[in-house]
Amino acid sequence: MIPGPGEYLSLLMGAPSLTEAQLEEAGVRIVERFGPNVLGLLIESSCIPAYHGLVRDRLQPGYWNEYVGRDEILFVFKLVSGAIEEFTLSEENQGKISRLCSELNGEPPEKTSDLPAYLAAHPFYADAMIACHGTLVE
Repeated sequence: MIPGPGEYLSLLMGAPSLTEAQLEEAGVRIVERFGPNVLGLLIESSCIPAYHGLVRDRLQPGYWNEYVGRDEILFVFKLVSGAIEEFTLSEENQGKISRLCSELNGEPPEKTSDLPAYLAAHPFYADAMIACHGTLVE
């Protein structure tokens, strides 16, 4: 799936207390299910603030969520301590984001060091990462 102008994709996990009704109320559309607590979402840019609030509130410590748009990728991390760190992916912060992904997912840094490729490894993001972020998928 490729997000249109003003749209974002998000693969939501680690927020089991976030209900479908709350997502719907925030204007978020579920477009794919990958298990009982893993949802592929389509979010209009106008709905990002409401969705962002839900993620900040409902995400469990030790998880993160990303929003993949045509021109940017946003990350919200809820650290094990409960502290929240937020980033818009850039060359300057890619290393920090990669380290957080590695730490929270228990994966080697080599796997997360190329964040666009790391995201593209999931089928939900693959087309968007190729079309919008020039990622090569092997």
